[in-house]
Amino acid sequence: MCGIAGVFNRDGTHASQSVIQAMIDRIRHRGPDDQGLWHEGPVAFGHRRLAIRDLTPAGSQPFVSADERIVVTYNGELYNDDDLALELEKTTGYIRRTRCDTELIPAAYLAWGLSAFARFEGMFAIALWDRKERRLVLARDGIGIKPLYVRDDGKSISFASEIKALLADTSKSAKLSPPDVAHMLALGYPAPDRTLLEGVRQLAPGTILSVDATGTREHTFWRPKRTPVLQDRNAAKTEFLEIFREVVAAQLVSDVPVGVMQSGGVDSSLISMLLPRDRQVPLFSVRFSEASHDEAKVAASLARTAERKLVWVDFPDSADVEDDFRSSVEAVDGQLADSSTLATYRLCRTIRQHATVALSGDGGDEFFAGYPTYRASALASRISPLCPKPIWTAAARFVQATSGVSNARLPLREKAYRFLSGLGHQAPHAVWRHYLPSWKRHLLYGPQLAEDQHTDPFAGYADALKANNGDIIDKCLVADQTYYLPADMLVKVDRTSMAHGLEVRVPFLDRRVMEFSGRLSNALMLPSGGLTKRILRDALESLGVSSNIAQAPKRGFNVPMNILLSGALKPLASRLLDREADVFAPYLSPDGVRQLWREHSDGRRDEKYAIWALLTIGVWCQKEAIH
Repeated sequence: MCGIAGVFNRDGTHASQSVIQAMIDRIRHRGPDDQGLWHEGPVAFGHRRLAIRDLTPAGSQPFVSADERIVVTYNGELYNDDDLALELEKTTGYIRRTRCDTELIPAAYLAWGLSAFARFEGMFAIALWDRKERRLVLARDGIGIKPLYVRDDGKSISFASEIKALLADTSKSAKLSPPDVAHMLALGYPAPDRTLLEGVRQLAPGTILSVDATGTREHTFWRPKRTPVLQDRNAAKTEFLEIFREVVAAQLVSDVPVGVMQSGGVDSSLISMLLPRDRQVPLFSVRFSEASHDEAKVAASLARTAERKLVWVDFPDSADVEDDFRSSVEAVDGQLADSSTLATYRLCRTIRQHATVALSGDGGDEFFAGYPTYRASALASRISPLCPKPIWTAAARFVQATSGVSNARLPLREKAYRFLSGLGHQAPHAVWRHYLPSWKRHLLYGPQLAEDQHTDPFAGYADALKANNGDIIDKCLVADQTYYLPADMLVKVDRTSMAHGLEVRVPFLDRRVMEFSGRLSNALMLPSGGLTKRILRDALESLGVSSNIAQAPKRGFNVPMNILLSGALKPLASRLLDREADVFAPYLSPDGVRQLWREHSDGRRDEKYAIWALLTIGVWCQKEAIH
């Protein structure tokens, strides 16, 4: 796990070493153990190393192949490197020189070309320079666990693990992209292949980008899909446990200490229960003082069952909340307004005091139908046609306007408001998690967003639903896997962990697990009655876990936003969203920002999600001096 950066000047001018140094300096947190630079004419690569496997200098990067043809800078882990090495040895006579997985990347590329990336099992963002073909290759893992940002102005192409590294090149201007700001306000993040900045994008998950004298080409080598054929409940449980046990074991490979991010949920509990008895792997969990947000009792019970040490992080601890909020916004480069980013940031900081690698249950909800939104979408598909969409929207506006502000995690009136909002849209599933409702756009949008006033910011998510085959549940699952997961959840986990030099691994996003999930019938994940994720709950109970844990309802990892906005974060919000609201011009209306904040702080309307998004954008733009 590391941080990477680089540049390729198409016009042949020499790449600046000082720029590459500045880029990797901005992402030192991703690799505090070492740094490396490589340059040759128009190409320069930089690397910051977090030493996980083979802690010797043999693991340093950028890595040059034995024949000196291929140069690689790489962020991530390959879990099938031993299998790849054996296959290469048999077919090409390859001889492995180190214990680092990096070494396998150029060897595989030389043997199989671009098809090598489809053979890699793991999480990765790879940059490769082929000195013979004068070709730059960028590749990202199939689901988007590891980040790779790209800026291409036609003359040069630069890339980095984080946006802040691209901003280190001060010869390039940084300007907000109005449609992506609109998307951020609507959903709390830009689309998975976009950013808030003009000219900067993320390489889409499962994508290879190659650049040479003949031009630029891009193609997808893997994406999730659903072909549900598994119907037998017991057989599916047995197959899942066989696969998942192997995956957890593979992801424990490390020369540094490992821990588990333990919530009260089924996903992390399965990981903890499948840890080898002879490995001392502690668990880490968050305790919330507000009862509706807290899963501490379930997490503690699981730790006792697994016979594992459990380390707590208490939240909210009012000390340094504003500083941590600012730091978490900087960690995600202002690209994510998910409130759980703050708690995850704090959790990762504590874990790093005990371990350098942590396993997380992320991805379990998206691949095994853990969210209540799936049932809501199925219901919406039946009842939405019963009324014109403007009627549903009017009902949603009425409920929101009369609900007031609550400190509960998800009050009943908010559930009703969100459900009615979804019914008013062509694709309800795309709207369930919205931040800014459609009828508030006129209040907030400024002159720079005038053209986006009548553009639907949920259209990309809706298109992701339409692009998939199957019934409504199949469509929602794959849309979440390809849109919500890489744009929200995986951004949060990678950036908050790497801000502390912590590598987080995600067993549920191993390709074997994802493809197994794609073969499960909906009934094995989402039965017509009972709790979600049936097959995972069955598996957990078969491991000796009590039904109190295995059948516990999902709560989610939300922080008590309204408690923070009326307490520890109120000074920041009052300053940025009221006295200094002019900083949002000309993209947003300062008076609209002030009105939204005052209505919320006075208790008239609960606008916590939109306010969290505004704070995220505002704090980041001030930090990076983006106007």
